[in-house]
Amino acid sequence: MGVDADVIIVGSGAAGCVLAHRLSEDPDCRVLVLEHGGRDRHPWLRVPKGFARALTNPEFVRAYETSPVVAGGGPEYWLRGRVLGGSTSVNGSMYARSGPADHAELAAVAGAGWSWPTMLAAYRAMEDHALGSDATRGVGGPLPVDVAPVTDRVGTAVLDAAAAVGLTHVTDVNAVAGARVGATPATIRRGVRMSAARAFLRPVRRRPNLVVATRQRVLDLVMEGDRVVGVRARGLGGVEEVHRAEREVVLAGGTIESPLLLERSGIGEPERLAAAGIDVRVPSPRVGEGVIEQRSVEVRVRLRTGLGNNHRLDSSATRGVEALRYAVTRRGPLATPAYEVSAAVATDPASDRVDAQVLFTALSTDASGLAVADHAGMTAVGYPLRPTTTSSVHVTAPDVDTAPRIEAAFLVDDADRATTVRTLGWIRHVLATGRLAGLVDVEESPGATVTGDGAIDHALASGSGIYHAVGSCAMGTDVEAVVDPSLRVRGIDGLRVVDASVFPAMPAAGTAAPTMALAWHAADLVLAGR
Repeated sequence: MGVDADVIIVGSGAAGCVLAHRLSEDPDCRVLVLEHGGRDRHPWLRVPKGFARALTNPEFVRAYETSPVVAGGGPEYWLRGRVLGGSTSVNGSMYARSGPADHAELAAVAGAGWSWPTMLAAYRAMEDHALGSDATRGVGGPLPVDVAPVTDRVGTAVLDAAAAVGLTHVTDVNAVAGARVGATPATIRRGVRMSAARAFLRPVRRRPNLVVATRQRVLDLVMEGDRVVGVRARGLGGVEEVHRAEREVVLAGGTIESPLLLERSGIGEPERLAAAGIDVRVPSPRVGEGVIEQRSVEVRVRLRTGLGNNHRLDSSATRGVEALRYAVTRRGPLATPAYEVSAAVATDPASDRVDAQVLFTALSTDASGLAVADHAGMTAVGYPLRPTTTSSVHVTAPDVDTAPRIEAAFLVDDADRATTVRTLGWIRHVLATGRLAGLVDVEESPGATVTGDGAIDHALASGSGIYHAVGSCAMGTDVEAVVDPSLRVRGIDGLRVVDASVFPAMPAAGTAAPTMALAWHAADLVLAGR
């Protein structure tokens, strides 16, 4: 027998956990969270650098096959967390916020409710920032944010080199705009990953009006007339149940799963649904369209012997030592985010607005990309912050177990290509500057002969997406936007989408932090019935 609730939340990722936390603060609001994956109890999900192992484990991650990115190449895979906390349980723990320019653009297409003052208030309310409270940061909220100082020889050389080429060295890269560099803010506290589940969900799990159900695969929406009244889900043992929502259903499945659930329920472009064998309930031509993802260009260099962290993680013996060290002290390379140094770069000389993100870590892999290199190394990853090349995500059949069709596209638009070429050049400029130049032995990948448009080929052939896709259920005041400025799905009552899929453009940041702030504000809309 299904569970009745006032609000049903589909998905327990960055948005779903925030919504559950905030909505259940109202004792008169019964909240049901449905998560496809299982509990987040595995030790590797608590270790910040454990993401490298978690991302290869199908117990925690689902790999969605995409179309080939290069002609004649094989498919790629977009990875998404399938566990309590969603992708925040398996990501690099980096906390990169959106900023005033992002929300000025968002407000222009989706209304003043998404302007910077509103979103800054959400950030400050949800944060418990280690740097303390000021006009840009909050303390006392449920989400721990740390900024571990960079003290190692390689990291400090990177900071100095970036400053020498024109970036401002700042204490908090989220607190200012412009070209800047600093230690990477991270959702880590005392060496432990603070996923959305650990930060927002775990502290409130005993609220009597909150039910969290794992191993629940939501099949489709249940409708009565022009209103969504619940969901049909398949639990353990293949048992199907209908869960009913008195007020509304909120989709928080992310840029891939939310549009697929809409389409399986008959909400989408009519011809596309008909081709998939699905009856149309609500015509909505943009469902699954307009997907935007970032594409990285990676540089791996060999360092002078003894530098960096490869020697601490390049064998089972050294990894065992570091694992023991972490277990006892919660310190060491395992306790840090994926990249320890973050830079926001203005690569275009015709503009002073930052257009690329570059991340540095004193670790590198071997040529396979699957194992830590057996020599000292460092990796720099850069990508356009605001790409405009679009992809799409669509169902191919009514059956939830049939793989979707993801048409992935990167670096098609001229601006994306130009920014990528300039970003590779900027990385090399930094690596050849100051003390850092004396620490670098040789560029291993892509190699000094790769220049100009070769950077595009390198990014497409050996780079990857950043797992930051947005846009498949974009919000807007336009009548064809999938959701309205209150995130209600157009054409049907009792249904919202609250996750990264509603961003019509890529925030110049990561997506975890903006999505949590989005959900924090959206909870007010749900509770107010707006």
